[in-house]
Amino acid sequence: MLLYDLIEKCSCRDEYQKEHEQCEDCSYGDCCPRDCQSCLQYVHFPQNAPAPRKYDCIHMADCYYCKYAYKYASEMVYGLSCFAEIRDKKKLKIMSVGCGPCTELAAVDYLRNEGVLNYDQLDYRGIDPLGEVWQPIWNDIIDYFGDGIRFYPNDILQLVDIIVQKKWVPDVLIFQYVFSDMYKHSDEKQIVQFIDKLASFLNSYNQEPIYILCNDINLSKSMCGGREFFDLLESKIQTPKIVRRMHFNNVNKERHYEYGGQYDSSELVFNMISDEIRNAYNPFESCASAQMLIKKE
Repeated sequence: MLLYDLIEKCSCRDEYQKEHEQCEDCSYGDCCPRDCQSCLQYVHFPQNAPAPRKYDCIHMADCYYCKYAYKYASEMVYGLSCFAEIRDKKKLKIMSVGCGPCTELAAVDYLRNEGVLNYDQLDYRGIDPLGEVWQPIWNDIIDYFGDGIRFYPNDILQLVDIIVQKKWVPDVLIFQYVFSDMYKHSDEKQIVQFIDKLASFLNSYNQEPIYILCNDINLSKSMCGGREFFDLLESKIQTPKIVRRMHFNNVNKERHYEYGGQYDSSELVFNMISDEIRNAYNPFESCASAQMLIKKE
């Protein structure tokens, strides 16, 4: 299965974690904590960083996958399972905006193994400007799936033109922990322009239904999230459409935001976590996101 295959490869590459040494090609200089998990926290919570930190390290990317993939891929299994109409598509076209290490592909692979998805051909387009960072993981994914997997290491705010030109239109459009990240690193006006452009395309395209899945932190902009962008996108997509808002019970906090309905379970789908991985990376062990699911008819 893709997820466990990638976990093994990422953890093997992440040799610097064993001795907590500084990576030979580290870009963080004297600020390096000799621990990629700390660097990830500096990226996610810049107010705590000794100096600005970006995703610019392949070792950090491997660490990222080992820590977050179980949770993110599990959340995508729950969301994609709600789109019953895509189950029997023989050619399934998916575009992921801000794909990073492509945890949604682990969910797609799982659903096909379980007989929920029945595609014969997977046509995937992943867009992420940090291609150099994710490239080793992307290479592993291409080796696993073979033909049909393509990546575009370009700016997310510009690459919406790929589908706006209507040369290649996905069945499923995925935003996986993208809006919260864009809110941290982009001007909000640019995000709104991006949403306007995407919604304009969706409103003008009437050949086949397009399914949209947004999965992200269940927090508002005021708390460093970006859940409001879900609702902004939905508000700009014209009828006919079917909309569903969902969230998971966040077992790591006493309270969580009631965004739409609540999934019956927040348990991980990918729960085979070895003691070695658990001790090294302390991965999240339950789902906790908010989701917006849209069928644009």
